[in-house]
Amino acid sequence: MAITKCKECKKEVSSKAKVCPHCGVKDPGFNAMDAVKGLVFLAILGSIGYWYFSGDDDAAIKEPAKAKVCAANDGQCVFDAHLVDALVACKTPIQERSKYDYEWTNGTFENIFSRYINQPDKHQIIYMGDKLKFTNGFNAKLNMTYSCTFDTKSNQAVDYKVTEGRLPK
Repeated sequence: MAITKCKECKKEVSSKAKVCPHCGVKDPGFNAMDAVKGLVFLAILGSIGYWYFSGDDDAAIKEPAKAKVCAANDGQCVFDAHLVDALVACKTPIQERSKYDYEWTNGTFENIFSRYINQPDKHQIIYMGDKLKFTNGFNAKLNMTYSCTFDTKSNQAVDYKVTEGRLPK
């Protein structure tokens, strides 16, 4: 327990005292210098945080992001290029096919679509997967396979299919 002087009556009090026993002032050991030190510390901490998280904006200005261009018959490139749009467009309608409840069984960083069929002549790619379980009326979980036909020109899902079973290995 440190002893300090009261900011009001200047008599000795504990630095942790809530009220001065001599004059009754609140927080007798807390003075303006302590407040200034706290504000300086917060300003330095805020500056470090801003510098760390702001990144290098000049690098983004110098090199604009280039859109990925794929050959129509390069299935893996088309799969990767449209994957995020397909996930957004397909996941909810696939889930809505369940009459009761559903459970995705993919891992945190695992994609729900494990296979694809590229149809460059139709400007479509069919995303397929089997990382889903539907609950039936008896509360049993059934493995499901699903597919989503995605139009690469319009960036929209055009068809969904969900069937019981697993994809062959």
